[in-house]
Amino acid sequence: VRGLSMLKTIHLVKKKPELSFEEFKRYWLEEHTKLSKKLPGMKRYVINIVTGSYTESRPYDGVAELDFEDEESFKKALEGPEGQVAVENAKNFAEYIDILYVEEHVIKKPRIKPAKPKKKKPKVKKKVKKKARKPAKKRVKRKAKKRKR
Repeated sequence: VRGLSMLKTIHLVKKKPELSFEEFKRYWLEEHTKLSKKLPGMKRYVINIVTGSYTESRPYDGVAELDFEDEESFKKALEGPEGQVAVENAKNFAEYIDILYVEEHVIKKPRIKPAKPKKKKPKVKKKVKKKARKPAKKRVKRKAKKRKR
């Protein structure tokens, strides 16, 4: 459950026009995240790459979600040395980034299915060779001999 003071930021990213979509995606996911994931105070970081649109327009190519304790923590992270490096690096793949503060309301959570127990393979009993019994008659004779004594 998200606390009331938690700040969720949404970063709407438009790629640089000179980059192919694959170049943009690769740079953001493989290069930029090495720097941006180091922002102090960040609680959660998710990148969403736009793969299509319900309408014909596609004003953004990606959306990042960054969660911080509060607005002060977010501003401090961006203004600090790690934030300045990340902001400068974003210019390598983004034409512009619009940042929004949002209040998240989860209406439906995914139902987590309990893990199914692994099926155990049936144990195969090893056949143990039993010692051959002596015929019953001999045993009877032994008992008879013991009684005679």
